[in-house]
Amino acid sequence: MKKCLKGRWNITLDMIRRNEKLRYLKWWDVVVLSIILFGKATLDSLMLYFSLDSTNVAEMVEFTTDQNWAALIGQGTLLLLAFLYLWLRRFDFSSWPMKITPKAIGLGVVIFAGVSLIFDVYFMVAYAMFPPAGEVILETVSQDIAPMHPFVAAISNIDLSLFIYSLMNGFYEEIFFLGICLSVEPKHRKLIVVYSLLVRYVFHTYQGNVSALAIGFLLGPIFYFLYTRMKKKNLVPFFIAHSFGDLIGVGLLNLFF
Repeated sequence: MKKCLKGRWNITLDMIRRNEKLRYLKWWDVVVLSIILFGKATLDSLMLYFSLDSTNVAEMVEFTTDQNWAALIGQGTLLLLAFLYLWLRRFDFSSWPMKITPKAIGLGVVIFAGVSLIFDVYFMVAYAMFPPAGEVILETVSQDIAPMHPFVAAISNIDLSLFIYSLMNGFYEEIFFLGICLSVEPKHRKLIVVYSLLVRYVFHTYQGNVSALAIGFLLGPIFYFLYTRMKKKNLVPFFIAHSFGDLIGVGLLNLFF
């Protein structure tokens, strides 16, 4: 009986795991992986989005140290499940070009700066056309207390939990959007890219529609365009650029002026 069960298990595993390594993922692989990585986050984001008084804007979400550690553990678990799925499919992980070099890190910083400036222009135009409803102007309580410079405030908010989580989240999101989604057969790539933009948008709706649109349909195409135009492909700069955005926010003008 045990031999029979073992034999059936081996047959099932062999059916899932191919003899040769899988170079291209199927479109349904991407859908399954998107559910694993972003399914719960998407549901939570949509629930929060529909609870907003205004569908355009939301308050800046700030996470505590405990929440950062909890998110790190949660996303780490989901990432392991996604990698287990890819291992069972015998996916060729070597097809993802990743090389950490000073040049890659520097390029990541440049990409972050460029995207931040584009976001600055986007938000200035968006909020000029659609002013945030119920905007509150806070008066200074005491003139003796000088307000902290935005850049100094952003840096001072960084702790170990935020730093590690930002690095993790940059990898977590971009390995899906640029790594997994672009690992499908070329004939399916355009549709999968559109799907990836929708996923990127929907699970950021907790930040409000204006921010989610920018992340989904501005950041997404920019990253896709830059990565596909690279002569020597490397995912690391995009991990770095995303991580910087999580660390200090996307928007240079707000940080320095």
